[in-house]
Amino acid sequence: QSCDLYNLGIGGISLSGGDRRTLTPAGHYADNNHIHHFAQLVFTYQNAIRLSGVGCRMTHNLVHDTIHEALNYSGNDHLVEFNEVYNVCLEADDSGIIHQGRDWTWRGNVIRYNFFHDIVAGHAVSNMGVYLDDMESGVEVFGNVLYRIPRAILVGGGRDNLVCNNLIVDCPIPVSIDNRLMN
Repeated sequence: QSCDLYNLGIGGISLSGGDRRTLTPAGHYADNNHIHHFAQLVFTYQNAIRLSGVGCRMTHNLVHDTIHEALNYSGNDHLVEFNEVYNVCLEADDSGIIHQGRDWTWRGNVIRYNFFHDIVAGHAVSNMGVYLDDMESGVEVFGNVLYRIPRAILVGGGRDNLVCNNLIVDCPIPVSIDNRLMN
């Protein structure tokens, strides 16, 4: 809580806990941290904040300035709210401010009331604000402000995702939904 983390060779805060078998929450949290200029030695998948397990939260954090993605989670019932993230994915493509996916059982996660803004476009696929990748399911994306992001929200297949009441401004592709892995 309330840490200033900067000029980091890899990522910042990693929280893990809880029991996925019983969905018992860990209760771990990262709150009111300022994390910037991270992943300076290992450039990819070194997040400012990463949650895994069950029932962790990242709230009220300010994150900026890295070449790849900023936030990540795996598991169930995590809460991501009231964060501000900008100026990330600086040298990336097909990345997101918050990126997760590839497991249909990671359900019950909530991404709400965040301010995600000012992300550059990649060279081929582009970059996303909220990136629900490869069948991510059961996520609520609610009440976020997404501003000046090439693709604000991408839902890459999956099911039971709720995307509503987000304010999306000056984003060439506001919401993109596909049906990957249907075959």
